Amino acid sequence: MNSIKTTYRKLAIALAVFAALIAIPIIAAPKVSSKRQKLIDTGLALQGTPYKYAGRTPKSGFDCSGFVSYVAKEALGLKLTAQASQMYADVPHISADEREPGDLIFFAIKGNDGIYRISHVGIYLGLYTGEGKFSGQRVFLHSASDGPYTGVIVSSIEENYWKNHFYGYGRIVPATSMEDQIDAEKVSVTD
Repeated sequence: MNSIKTTYRKLAIALAVFAALIAIPIIAAPKVSSKRQKLIDTGLALQGTPYKYAGRTPKSGFDCSGFVSYVAKEALGLKLTAQASQMYADVPHISADEREPGDLIFFAIKGNDGIYRISHVGIYLGLYTGEGKFSGQRVFLHSASDGPYTGVIVSSIEENYWKNHFYGYGRIVPATSMEDQIDAEKVSVTD
């Protein structure tokens, strides 16, 4: 009987040590500021909301700028214009080296006149550390209107379309100089 208790005690201690070792990287990993996290969580909770041109609410659906302005208002009380090009003009621009999860990411198309025009905006999420198609890639959250990938979804910046149309980053929440990654468990990935 004592040997069974001793075995259970050893097993319990081993499990506790194992759990502590697993938790260390999670606890030690820097997090984004609470404001940035609230912005990200508010946006991630809307995954699956349908795309609607000029849509501004979860009930009606969102276009890209309607989604970003809604999330900024709900999460932080920030009032942003609901037009991607004006949003880009209104926010401070930052470099890729300065980007953090919760910053805005902008895309542009080149017109026949050779001038690039902002055509899309999303919320930068950071480096995806989970399994699956986005593993090791930088991702962003946005409301897209592209065939089967419509509505509020997560996409990789490395996808050809986004990589070829990337324009810049903007900031609506103060910098925190935190780790550039997203908690993979909160992201819905569509294969």
